[in-house]
Amino acid sequence: MKILILATLRQEHSPLRKLLPGRQVVRGQPVKEFAFKLPDKEVVLLESGMGAEWAEKALQSKMPGFMPDLLIFSGFAGGLHPDLKIGSVCLTVRAREKSGDGLYNFSFPKDLDDFLFRNQIIRVMAISSGFPENKKDICSLADGQMAVLDMETVKVAEIALERNVPFVCFRDISDCLHHDLEFNLDDICDGRGRVSLLGVFMTVLKRPSLAKAFFLSWRRSRVAADTLCRSVAAFVRIPADALVKMAKEIRVER
Repeated sequence: MKILILATLRQEHSPLRKLLPGRQVVRGQPVKEFAFKLPDKEVVLLESGMGAEWAEKALQSKMPGFMPDLLIFSGFAGGLHPDLKIGSVCLTVRAREKSGDGLYNFSFPKDLDDFLFRNQIIRVMAISSGFPENKKDICSLADGQMAVLDMETVKVAEIALERNVPFVCFRDISDCLHHDLEFNLDDICDGRGRVSLLGVFMTVLKRPSLAKAFFLSWRRSRVAADTLCRSVAAFVRIPADALVKMAKEIRVER
């Protein structure tokens, strides 16, 4: 079974690399790629950088030569419901663009229910935006549903639908409804949408008051990464015959 995992940042997948066996670094640039060997499974992990553009480029560069039986998106998101706390692992069951009318629906087999219950995974809608926004301003788009804000889910769903690849999107809350970024992501990211330590340092040098905001954001991300990666590792470790059966019943529809 071939499994392709997409993450946008090193912080999102670092714990996962320690939880899966047989890790090999395949390439470091322009897209970071890791490979793992599990019984009856070949697992590839890509780090694309933040944003729909980079997620699309990473998948398009890999899929012609590695067509997966299952595509997994694993990453952080902002909570759009007060009950979504830091470290809450979520499964996307619907996705829509913040500024568009298109809605993607994901259907999953009943066999997945037990896994979600045991791992306390919450079903959510994902609202994708091209840039971070004030979460309270777009809560109305969720109509009171459990929902998260991200940047890439709709684009990945579009690619999965085009290529007829079963797609599962796990998100973990790294900032709650009342948490808003106090800094500009463009100031701390490099040209490929990855967080740059130099960018963080220069931003704090210019605005020392942001040091606390960066520390709190880093601490929240550590919690989110731990719970997210443990759930994704448990999902990937489902016996291959059972996971293949589930994958065949996963649908992405628009």
